[in-house]
Amino acid sequence: MEKDVSLKDKNSFHIGGIAKHYALVSSKEELIEAIAFAKESKLPVFIMGEGSNILVSDDGFKGVVIKLNFKQITDSSVGAGVPLRDLILETKTLNLGGLEWAVGIPGTVGGAIFGNAGAFKHSISEVIEEVEFFDGKEIKIFQNSECSFNYRESIFKNNPNLIILGAKFRFKGGFDDELNRDCLNKRSVPKGYSIGSIFKNPEGYFAGRLIEECGLKGKKIGEAIISKEHANWIINLGNASSKDVEALISLMKTEVKKKFNIDLVEEIRRL
Repeated sequence: MEKDVSLKDKNSFHIGGIAKHYALVSSKEELIEAIAFAKESKLPVFIMGEGSNILVSDDGFKGVVIKLNFKQITDSSVGAGVPLRDLILETKTLNLGGLEWAVGIPGTVGGAIFGNAGAFKHSISEVIEEVEFFDGKEIKIFQNSECSFNYRESIFKNNPNLIILGAKFRFKGGFDDELNRDCLNKRSVPKGYSIGSIFKNPEGYFAGRLIEECGLKGKKIGEAIISKEHANWIINLGNASSKDVEALISLMKTEVKKKFNIDLVEEIRRL
């Protein structure tokens, strides 16, 4: 357990203040100890993976940030801390199909399950058999049908006290190299520090296109800018604050509502 740790280099946006406590946990026992410390100290807890979908406040976090470092990949389970890119490479090596479309999606397995990450009309829930989690008291397992998966949603996202430890996957046939290459070629990732798409796609629309049609591509506030490559992304030009990003998010919502009468819904998390 470390004290007064900067979160700026702990997330892909490179934004954020100081965490009062920070713990890198590599086992279930270490996680339980960290949770117990937070309870005894009456401090809030925030679970973090690679920080690829999190906007961290400039004010930091007056609690315990726990980074899950569960990186085991076995026949029966995949740890929550395994980077999604590593799992995809492993499925390619073992000739297992079902995750080819996820190439290029940042973050960890735990984060992907938490937000039911997806692309190209697929989502990770398609290949999840069961999820192991800690509910603050004991370790339990949910079958896929108990995870309340929906578009960028899960029971874990709606109940952050349920901490994902790992998952068992149900792969489909052999690895499709052609699909994998096709999805990689179609994926457009703007350069710079970012946390991916800010908003969910409203039904029947693409959030990025709505924002672009409002003339907001390239709009800059402070050191944050709406990407000129993909309007649903915000880029930190080097020294952006969370307030800069929040101002752009508010502007995007306001202008899309004004022009299209559509309420954009964020898919990012805040710390």
